[in-house]
Amino acid sequence: METYRATSGTIVCTLTMDELRDTRSAWQKLFRTALMTREEIPGGIRLVVNDGSAEALRRLIEIERDCCRWITFELDGPIVSMTADGDGASAIRSMWVVDEA
Repeated sequence: METYRATSGTIVCTLTMDELRDTRSAWQKLFRTALMTREEIPGGIRLVVNDGSAEALRRLIEIERDCCRWITFELDGPIVSMTADGDGASAIRSMWVVDEA
């Protein structure tokens, strides 16, 4: 398991609007094609994708680690837990939601 600890307490995303749109689209594609479970955990959420999508998950987490430094990520193959203190937990839960198609 790889743990990437939050390096900021400020809840902010540093992506441009275009980058945010593209990243959100990539998350939604991953959710539609590979998401097995999404569960709320203390401080945030845990996502589990199918084993074949572990690399796609890793690439998205690399983006998120750079732009959302207030989140702690625990990545274990096809499983990621994303947590934060205080208001960060509810922000995480509202950001990673599967869109109804």
